[in-house]
Amino acid sequence: MTPWRTTAGLAVLAGTVASVGASAAPQLKSSWRSFDPSATPVSRVIVIGFTTEQATRRVMEDSLTAEIRKHGGTAEPSYTIVPGALPKEPAAMKEKVTAAGFDGAVVVRVAGVRQEQAWDPGYSAVIPTSYGTVWTYWGYWGPYAWDIGYLRTDTVVRIEIVAYAVGRDIMLWTGLSESTNPGSVRKLIQQVAVSVGADLKKRNVIR
Repeated sequence: MTPWRTTAGLAVLAGTVASVGASAAPQLKSSWRSFDPSATPVSRVIVIGFTTEQATRRVMEDSLTAEIRKHGGTAEPSYTIVPGALPKEPAAMKEKVTAAGFDGAVVVRVAGVRQEQAWDPGYSAVIPTSYGTVWTYWGYWGPYAWDIGYLRTDTVVRIEIVAYAVGRDIMLWTGLSESTNPGSVRKLIQQVAVSVGADLKKRNVIR
């Protein structure tokens, strides 16, 4: 399997994630900005959705492009110069990006999808005597073991975004979002893009 290709399960490639528990609002869990003196902001950015699934790629690129433009930056989705599948070899993509005159690139990908089990009986034991014998313990906690709410499975989706100065070949910024039970990866990306665009502007990555 080649490293440029993200495969996070058939559900993600289809744009949806099956979930059981309640959904949590998407958030930018962390972000980092380079303090290198040469890491000056970029002015013309190409947005690249790192996936082989074309519909998801367009959502990735359109969402981030719109947010960057909203904050005064100049951005274009990569499908405008590479309408088909992204080239596997980086040199081929570099040639297209350079020829088109972009000085910055923002790459977005699904960094991972994992399942987590959470124990949620609804409330905790408040009667100490219930722990006195195995049978009193059984009598108190037993009903929850058969309760459908006793154990739930959550789906956690991570989205990674990285910004580069193309001509200088340096990383300017990176951000990671982590969301629980988002339902739709495409919708999640649209929501996360709002935080990303604001952070790129706030940290002087784009101008």
